[in-house]
Amino acid sequence: MQPTPINIAEAIIEPFWDPQISGLSRWQVEGGGACGLKVEQNWCWAAFEWTRKPLCGPALRMSRAFDLDVAGYSHLMVSVMAPQDSIFRMSAETDRGHRTFTSPPAPALKKEYLLDLQGAEKLGKVTLEIEAREEGIASGWFNWVGLQNASLLERHRSQWNRFDAEWEAYLKPESFEPVFAPAWGLLINREEIEALRAGQQDIRKLPFVQAGIAASSSVPESLIGDFVNFGGDTRYCRERDYGRILIGQGVNAAIAGLLLKDKSLLRLGARYAMSLAFCGRWDDGMICYFPGGAFEHRCFVQSLCVHEIALLLDLAGEMFTEAGHDYLLRRIAEEGLGSINFNTWKHDCIFHCNQLAWFSPGRMIGCAVLEKWMPRVRPYLDLTYQDLIENLDNTILPDGGYMEGPSYFRCVGRDGGLSLYYYARARGSDFASIVPDSMKRTAGFAAALISTDRTADVIPICDASPMIEQENAAVMAALLPESQWTTLFHRALRRTEGLPATVLTWQLMRSVPEKALATQAFVSLPEMGIMASTRDLAGEKVKLFIMGNKARAGHTHEDKGSFVLEFAGDTFAMDPGTCDYSSPIADLVKNCERHNMLVPAGMPERPHPLCPLPVGVKPEGRGDTVAFCARIDAAPGWESYYRRWVRSWDSPSPDRLTIRDEYALSRGDAVEFYWNTCLKPHIEGRTVTIRGKRGTAVLEIPAGCSVRLDTLPLLGGDRQNRIVVRKESPEGVLEIRVRLTLC
Repeated sequence: MQPTPINIAEAIIEPFWDPQISGLSRWQVEGGGACGLKVEQNWCWAAFEWTRKPLCGPALRMSRAFDLDVAGYSHLMVSVMAPQDSIFRMSAETDRGHRTFTSPPAPALKKEYLLDLQGAEKLGKVTLEIEAREEGIASGWFNWVGLQNASLLERHRSQWNRFDAEWEAYLKPESFEPVFAPAWGLLINREEIEALRAGQQDIRKLPFVQAGIAASSSVPESLIGDFVNFGGDTRYCRERDYGRILIGQGVNAAIAGLLLKDKSLLRLGARYAMSLAFCGRWDDGMICYFPGGAFEHRCFVQSLCVHEIALLLDLAGEMFTEAGHDYLLRRIAEEGLGSINFNTWKHDCIFHCNQLAWFSPGRMIGCAVLEKWMPRVRPYLDLTYQDLIENLDNTILPDGGYMEGPSYFRCVGRDGGLSLYYYARARGSDFASIVPDSMKRTAGFAAALISTDRTADVIPICDASPMIEQENAAVMAALLPESQWTTLFHRALRRTEGLPATVLTWQLMRSVPEKALATQAFVSLPEMGIMASTRDLAGEKVKLFIMGNKARAGHTHEDKGSFVLEFAGDTFAMDPGTCDYSSPIADLVKNCERHNMLVPAGMPERPHPLCPLPVGVKPEGRGDTVAFCARIDAAPGWESYYRRWVRSWDSPSPDRLTIRDEYALSRGDAVEFYWNTCLKPHIEGRTVTIRGKRGTAVLEIPAGCSVRLDTLPLLGGDRQNRIVVRKESPEGVLEIRVRLTLC
């Protein structure tokens, strides 16, 4: 591939992000061997992983012979997400000699490294190396290789510096006096604004009003650029765009302006809308608009942009001129809804995962606003509603479970709920009357996953965090007030000192009771494949959660047969959930060795099951307020490693638990039982003691097994402590006995 310009200053010579045109197969990968190196094409980058740091030399070296005319470019560029603290090197053969670059220790985010070509006009062989600094498994990825003319870069970037706060012809002048009334009331109408003012002693204390006031000194025009960032996600944007967040502040400013009757804040919201509209493309970065490439990151950013601008047209509509209205509506229709519709038409799979619901708030309010100006849009608003109902009915299982875990459930509660709320307002319907029955059967999902840990809302299985968004919980608690969704909502509400964090929360929280039902002793979701027991031990909760899997479930980890144990407000056996997808640690925490699993040992590669798993792996069991027992055949997906693996849990009383693994290996000569926790374990002889604030767990290590403690990195400098019990036998039984006591 010859250099493909992406702007007047830069070009790409290796599009690693696009599987259809990536040249990864032309790169010669060296080394690896005992360190278990893998380099493979991913859907959005060239991924690499190694299992151990090599004794000497780089963990990864790969090279490709180019023969390119690079006259007019000053630097070779490489975008790489290297393991934190590793050293990246690149070298290039040119017509002017050998050129090299060595990086400082890699940071937590991906970097764009520059190699000065020093006047070279021909580029030959390029070599990329990464030197590991830490032992153990590490991973990362290459995004692309390119060229840059540093002298032209500022000229390219300066094209966005032509806007100021006046927005002449697009916004009414600062002297204009608004009446502080939303145009259509799709989120909140004039009467509700008056009620909110009257019912709140100091509306300035509301979190969304505080956020709007905090934005008063911001300059949205300074954030206009080629593309729009997907929040703080740095996987797809350019390094120079880190932290340039244009979405979010405008709506808060407009709401604060309406409530406080502050025209400068209301006008600031309108300025954010115009700034978004004047960005070159509503997408993460150039990889989605590469000449000759078909790669797309779906319509995440477009959906956010449509939602923001359409909502601002409602909230701050009186601040725009006719030219401003016309330009915003055109951008919504062409750049926004055009992309969302393309994704909806092309990808049937988004009707069977979180994504269609994710895109629906923007699509729904975008159509609702366009409908006010263009009546022919009306059937498209109804179609958006019908598509959303189909998506919710597909993804919420018959038992009320959800295939992608508690964090992605926000696409049901928050995204689906907000979209349905907009549709009800647009059609003058009651919110509850248009909500599908599928959303109303999810009480068991909340009961199974609600956490007893004092620092968490939910057990973070799959790609999840331990906290639930307030809007998500508000929607579900309003629909299912006699469920644990109400408990989850009040937990989220306490984090904002009892105040609603958003207008939607304020609208719904009035129908949520102050207390929910008592905790269920035993919950089983057979379709989803999860099970939970919650019992009392001397006034403290003991919760044991068992992880199974519905066939082909998404955003899952290599953890079928894993478990989580909570006791007395602490998590003794953890699920790491996920972290910022911009970090390779988000990939590492999916691995089986980061979960409470039995893993084959004695081979150079990292043994693991298939993920996603094409078959269902589901526990069977029973429980009550005293006892619990469960069993799972965890071998499916491990066919390359296990001939047999059956795990059982037996807990005749809340203070006693036996975990029994019966196994037979087809590869490897040993197994390792992993128990992961963020608490600090203490090993003494054949016992391991884990102490929490109010409780203690003691693990008895069986004879014939060794035990060690590993410390594994988590994002942000935290550490995951892994107890490893190793049995040197290709088949047999490994049994761990656990005793819980209060401190």
